[in-house]
Amino acid sequence: MKINIVWLKRDIRTRDHAPFKAAIESGLPFVALYVYEDINLNYQDFDIRHARFIWQSLKSIENIPLSITQGDIIEIMELIKSHHEIDTVFSHQETGLEHTYERDKEFKRYCDSHQIKWTEFQQHGVERARRDRIGWDKSWLSYMLKQLETPDWQKAEVIHLENLPVLNASFLEMLNSKNDHMQEGGEKLAWDEFENFLSHRAQDYFGNISYPEKSRYYCSRLSAYISWGNISVRQIYQRCRQVRDDIPNKRSFDQFTNRLKWHCHFMQKLEMQVDIEYKNLNCAFDEIRRKKDKNYLKSWKQGMTGFPLIDAAMRCVEKTGYLNFRLRALVVSFLTHHLWQPWQKGAPHLARMFLDYEPGIHYSQFQMQAGTTGINTIRIYNPVKQSLEKDKDAKFIKTWVPELSKLPVEFIHEPWKMSEMDQLLHEFKYGRDYPKRIIDHEKASEYARAKLWETKKSDKSKYESKEILKRHASSFNRNR
Repeated sequence: MKINIVWLKRDIRTRDHAPFKAAIESGLPFVALYVYEDINLNYQDFDIRHARFIWQSLKSIENIPLSITQGDIIEIMELIKSHHEIDTVFSHQETGLEHTYERDKEFKRYCDSHQIKWTEFQQHGVERARRDRIGWDKSWLSYMLKQLETPDWQKAEVIHLENLPVLNASFLEMLNSKNDHMQEGGEKLAWDEFENFLSHRAQDYFGNISYPEKSRYYCSRLSAYISWGNISVRQIYQRCRQVRDDIPNKRSFDQFTNRLKWHCHFMQKLEMQVDIEYKNLNCAFDEIRRKKDKNYLKSWKQGMTGFPLIDAAMRCVEKTGYLNFRLRALVVSFLTHHLWQPWQKGAPHLARMFLDYEPGIHYSQFQMQAGTTGINTIRIYNPVKQSLEKDKDAKFIKTWVPELSKLPVEFIHEPWKMSEMDQLLHEFKYGRDYPKRIIDHEKASEYARAKLWETKKSDKSKYESKEILKRHASSFNRNR
């Protein structure tokens, strides 16, 4: 039988889906294929929480027989080809890291050598083969305003492949395990969350997104659904335009819609320069932060640095997969500035922790907070000041660092200020019940600021160049 294949990746939904639409309109039967690829499962940025969210998203698609398997995509293609004649593979373009980029190039060579057509479609507002960013904003808006790609499922002839490798039993057990602290994947859940945000939370969005506790409610909480493709940025943008007149606080709402463009903006950076996963955007920083401290890294990852808000954030993200933007910036700033650790040593860990991990956003933001982009203001967040301002009553800290919960609020933020008498009075031993702070944050901040400005001044011409984002663009641009 001659068939087509829709290769699902980060686009697990049934609406605004150009590959599904094209497959249906081709008139041939097609396979809706998802492969848990070994290159992803074994890579340093992947965690079972991601695999589970994908599984939940796949299982939520009803009335469409999905073919779900595990292994190498080319080996899976060979197996399918032994039973069927494959005409075309339809998929969305993927803005991933170098290992998925190389996978795609190998897959293209395979298709070419076996007379299989591979048709890729743009997703989000990210454009392939761009040499610069001139005119990108207009192009992004044009894409967002295009008619949605709506598949006519009544005309679809989807076949299920029975001969594909089944998922490993222990892996399947982990996929089906429950974690009530994390969001569950699925297209319907994405839309339920979105509509709830529009009707109840959008007007108060901007005033609350910087606070650890409030942000968990007032943020849209769509990031994981967007990252794994349960809903498209274009669907969100167009729905926002429909309801904007009904939102009382339009300034707050517009801040949300603006962030949809920033989402694609950062992905476009990775699309144009795939090496930002491991290479500083500005090479002037290549000679700083060259030594790693295993103890510092361990304390940071485990939430045992002795700085309550930092530790609360790191424990929270491990358990829930989510932090608001301010806390993400804070923990990266603390790692790279106060602990003076290479950002490359911390980025994979948080990639595994973030349920909404999106490579383009993750590595662009990591470098921005580490101050290695060369075009952004150097921000060194004071962990105590942020704690006092953003978690004034210590509610967030008490939740995630319960060993401090019985202390008066003034000591929760700075437990190192407790006297021996205070510790006796509150039956608390600093250094035993909660770790001593691993650095003096004020001295560490002074050192980091001096080193960063010294580096920045020595390379002033590069920082002032408007062309910095074009560096290596011709070498790394994903133009297959």
